[in-house]
Amino acid sequence: MVAPAANKRVKNKRVSRNIIIGSEAWQLPPVGHPDRPKNVPPDHTKRWTVYVRQPEGDPALTTWLNKVQFKIFNTYENPLRTCENPPFEVTETGWGGFSIDIRLHFIPASGEKAQYRQHFLQLEKYGDEAMQAEQERTGCVRSEFLEVVQFNEPTEALFDALTAEDQWNYLMPAGKGGSKKASLGANGRMKRGMPNGERSAQLPEKGAEEVPFSQDQEQALIDLLKSKIEQVDKELEKETKKREETENKLKDLRNELGHEAAQQAAHQASGDRSRRR
Repeated sequence: MVAPAANKRVKNKRVSRNIIIGSEAWQLPPVGHPDRPKNVPPDHTKRWTVYVRQPEGDPALTTWLNKVQFKIFNTYENPLRTCENPPFEVTETGWGGFSIDIRLHFIPASGEKAQYRQHFLQLEKYGDEAMQAEQERTGCVRSEFLEVVQFNEPTEALFDALTAEDQWNYLMPAGKGGSKKASLGANGRMKRGMPNGERSAQLPEKGAEEVPFSQDQEQALIDLLKSKIEQVDKELEKETKKREETENKLKDLRNELGHEAAQQAAHQASGDRSRRR
């Protein structure tokens, strides 16, 4: 059998993979407490972890992901952290949230350039009352999002890796005697993507307690973003009308008072707006 070409592309094919980019944060014991880790600066109040993971039951990340780089705040020692093997995560302590730049590097056979993502490190409780109550109960503030990585017309080598059976092997740990035994979820059911039927890297249509991400949730997020965009468009329209009204008033002033007086009035109006800010 001819080996797949490293640079030849599979035409008219697109393969997608889901990843979870997120963070978790926990409260640190106060200074002087016996459970507080040693060598933690006294002003640090949280321990946090930022990560790139695969949804439960999805094909193995390492099929296509070579390494992940996290660019954390520049006050940390070695702010550019590189993870070449799973788990792809960084754990530190701190006191405030910030944006983390994430670079995804693909396996050399992919012929793909690195892709960039960004994640805000959420350290304080957020969301509605129910979400904040759950965060208080568990002691963990979790903020994560589902991202999709798409390979358009992948190389033959990458396409073979993305369609190979061994990308599911991690779901089947060896049982007694070295035999493969399918993993079960906490509810006793097969985990999503297990070989009890068709295996798929696609999101399930419906969500459930044991299914953290689904097509329904994805559509709900899309609808929410659309509604927010509509709100922003309406506000922009209002501001545009206000600007047009102001310009028309200035035009009328120029006609009534003359150009010099209109300039003085415009300067005074600009000063009033600055003071209000």
